[in-house]
Amino acid sequence: MTQELYEKMWTHEDYRKVAPGEHYAYRFVDWAKPPEDSRIIDFGCGTGRGALLLQVLTTSHILALDFASNCLDKNVKALGLVTFKQHDLREPLQEPVHDYGYCTDVLEHISPEDVEKVLQNIFVAARRVFLAISTVPDHFGPAIAGEPLHLTVKPHSWWKETLEKMGVRIDREQEGDGVAFFYGSIYATGQDYTDICTINVSMDRIKENIMANLRRGVRDICPHEVQSEAHIYVLAGGPSLADHEQEIIKLGKAGALFVTVNGTYKWLIERGIKPAAHFMVDAREFNARFIDPVIDTCKYIFSSQTAKEAVEKVPVEQAYLFHSGDTELVKECFTEFCKETGANRAWYPVFGGTTVIGRAIVCLAMLGFRNVEVFGWDSCLRDDKHHAYDQKENDAEHVVDISLGGREFRCQPWMVVQAHEFPKIIKYILGPIPDFNLCVRGDGLIAHMLNHAASMAGKD
Repeated sequence: MTQELYEKMWTHEDYRKVAPGEHYAYRFVDWAKPPEDSRIIDFGCGTGRGALLLQVLTTSHILALDFASNCLDKNVKALGLVTFKQHDLREPLQEPVHDYGYCTDVLEHISPEDVEKVLQNIFVAARRVFLAISTVPDHFGPAIAGEPLHLTVKPHSWWKETLEKMGVRIDREQEGDGVAFFYGSIYATGQDYTDICTINVSMDRIKENIMANLRRGVRDICPHEVQSEAHIYVLAGGPSLADHEQEIIKLGKAGALFVTVNGTYKWLIERGIKPAAHFMVDAREFNARFIDPVIDTCKYIFSSQTAKEAVEKVPVEQAYLFHSGDTELVKECFTEFCKETGANRAWYPVFGGTTVIGRAIVCLAMLGFRNVEVFGWDSCLRDDKHHAYDQKENDAEHVVDISLGGREFRCQPWMVVQAHEFPKIIKYILGPIPDFNLCVRGDGLIAHMLNHAASMAGKD
């Protein structure tokens, strides 16, 4: 695939007659429903007629990209309603992240060895992306250029597998006649992630966990009187945790109270320190490995959706439940439990985002703690490491680049979501608690967000 080849193709009027972007614009609008004044990138715009139609249909700001400098129709250029930029999709786009991406009749033109690179560049550049990919050979290339233009001719299933392997959340798809349609994102709002990604198991499994944990008689946590003098150290699992190892050991020997989440439990025990409390949220059975061995002095605080296999490992007198939000599923489970037992059990929803560290911080505030210091809450990679210890299930996740306050961070999608949720946790949940003090140690994205916000407010 060369620029010269496509600039030659655009000199042929027959080639210009075909503009899939025009045909699929209505489908994009129906699926995405972009609001007015959205920012949309047309990746591989060709004639620009599709980009122009998008502008008319959505009254959005359209950035049209293409490999060839001569691709736009004269009338599209003359109207000046879309912004054109020549760009090779094999290279990252140096533009602010746009709201939507629109990519039709493009990816099949990419050679197989470049497909994932191009897809990555597209999905990083736009928060939500619509794809229309031809799954059949072309006839224009052999007829005009003497060589095929469709270099990656694959079925719908192959494209779906490729997208999912990269960490794309596919929200909608359709297999058409010779065309594969997808609409998805590597970004997510907190609600998106809750609805689609974080649970990782079926809703039936979630209900099974909640009912089993309720029936076991595990106590619910409830609001506690303020414990203003207590200082709690929370260990998240980010790479910067290792930077503070000696400080943590010293604090532990001095009797400091440590709270762990997931894999930091074993990390702390291996350094000769017993956690005072441990939090878990994940519903998947294999995460029961996080609490081995069980310590008789530790309090284990589980989301009610946590894998029942993990909760069952802990003596009931050491276990506590909280409930991840005021959801219909939790309500359904409580209704069923109270009906079968005759109990009239009160419960308190705990909000705090989609990851265990956010819930743990909010739970600690609910339990009356006002001075919380966190190590290892990075929400970004460092030297390609996602944790301070091995956690192989995260090894193959897609990586995106994030820019904030003059710094660049490399993040996996769940990290992006965690960072997205963090200001909301601070503003809407912890903000109403005037004496709550949160300190995040390290040089990761979350610490930088706090420092950046403080500098913008003119505070130290």
